[in-house]
Amino acid sequence: MTKRYNANLTSVGLATMYKSPVCEDFSKIEADVAFLGIPYDGGVGYRPGCRFGPSAMREYSKRFTSWGGANPAGYWDLDAGERLLDGVKMVDCGDVDIAYYDFERNFGLITGNIEAILDADALPVMIGGDHSVTYPCIRAFSRFEKLDVIHIDAHLDWIDNVDGVRYASGSPLRRSKELPFVRNMTHIGIRDVRTREEDWNDLHKRGASVITRKMIRDNLEAALARIPEMSNVYVTIDIDGMDPSIAPGTGSPCSDGLLYHELKAILQDVTKKGRVVGLDLVEINPLVDLEGQTSLMASTFMLEFLGAIFKARRP
Repeated sequence: MTKRYNANLTSVGLATMYKSPVCEDFSKIEADVAFLGIPYDGGVGYRPGCRFGPSAMREYSKRFTSWGGANPAGYWDLDAGERLLDGVKMVDCGDVDIAYYDFERNFGLITGNIEAILDADALPVMIGGDHSVTYPCIRAFSRFEKLDVIHIDAHLDWIDNVDGVRYASGSPLRRSKELPFVRNMTHIGIRDVRTREEDWNDLHKRGASVITRKMIRDNLEAALARIPEMSNVYVTIDIDGMDPSIAPGTGSPCSDGLLYHELKAILQDVTKKGRVVGLDLVEINPLVDLEGQTSLMASTFMLEFLGAIFKARRP
């Protein structure tokens, strides 16, 4: 069969993550990385719209088309002086089939889809969606006896419930810590002035730890030293952990967030302290973004994070 897209320009072809091949049949995944969109924002209490986050990420990730596809050549890291992601194959598994209002059905499908990706021995990379989807994502990793969680965010997301609702975007990390296989949990970049004292106290009582935004700004190296040694690691990144000046497209922005070089240093350090077995990126809301700025920036750091993950996996 003749290859259809020889030039493979950014503006040509289907919008998939980094223009990776589509593979919606989980049993046929033959790749190192499998992307899964989760277009769900039923857990949002303020500005909805992050259900469109997966579509926006796919569109702007096409910027990196020059190396994407079934036989990627990776990219040249200017600072490290080496090629990363060379030979790493990626596929786009499409989206979880989200339905309105039935969160039990939706969460069940999220967990089941990710379990199928893990069965194929690929690294699951989930694109949300609001932060409530992180709980059913982490739930899919029960096969790992001890799972450590890195949480990058402006907020703790540790609220027990809001008038009896326990699975909204303010609660996923508390729900996840209740899972018996979740061990260490480290919250990074926290700064929201609405943080509740009872949540702060309960979080520490349950053995989780916090690296605040101020700690990172005051001394990045010392802040990184507070990240513990880990085993199997799940990373959840809420885009509002970043400063609104570089990530305006989110429903709950907070002033004085992380800068790009700080996030990159954190993610690279995580890959040196444990084996990343799954990750999600949530709360990108293209309805309030500025000309795709947030999705484009997120596509860049996702690419660099994957480069660091697979560099750490080298023999």
